[in-house]
Amino acid sequence: MSGKTMAEEGFLRRWSRLKSSGGDASPQEAPPPAPPALARTSGGVADEDVQALRPLPTMEDIAGLSFDSDYSGFVAQGVDKAVQRLALKKLFADPHFKVMDGLDIYMDDFNVASPLAADMLAELRHADSALQRVLDDAAPEEGAGAAAAAAPEAQDAVTQQEEDRPQGNPQENPQGNA
Repeated sequence: MSGKTMAEEGFLRRWSRLKSSGGDASPQEAPPPAPPALARTSGGVADEDVQALRPLPTMEDIAGLSFDSDYSGFVAQGVDKAVQRLALKKLFADPHFKVMDGLDIYMDDFNVASPLAADMLAELRHADSALQRVLDDAAPEEGAGAAAAAAPEAQDAVTQQEEDRPQGNPQENPQGNA
């Protein structure tokens, strides 16, 4: 092996070299990496220098922001986090970002149940009584007498509970939770 060890060469660089050379494990001398070319603006000054010359934005600068403003200075390194947060808050407060799309299918609040209409409750009670009659008819004859005697008492208890229930918002109860 020449001067570089596996740790100095790096896994991906070594893997790439071995793959391109067909499995030769001896490291090749790679040329030193070239320094990154500085991006030049039309005035011949690097972009990093322009960023360094520009003062950091403050809270007063946020007042003049609009949707079409350049927000890049507000999210640059070195800007106070409170200034960044307020600038982004102002940006996303624009009505452009409040447009609902068709993908917001889970936006509905299903915690608040809509109350049942009176006619729907009547239909449910009718269906319950019809089902009760069918089940009573299907019961064996020896158990039918005991079930028939217990049915009016159970029906009276259900009716009494319905009458005792307050007729207000179905979400409210004495404990304060739904």
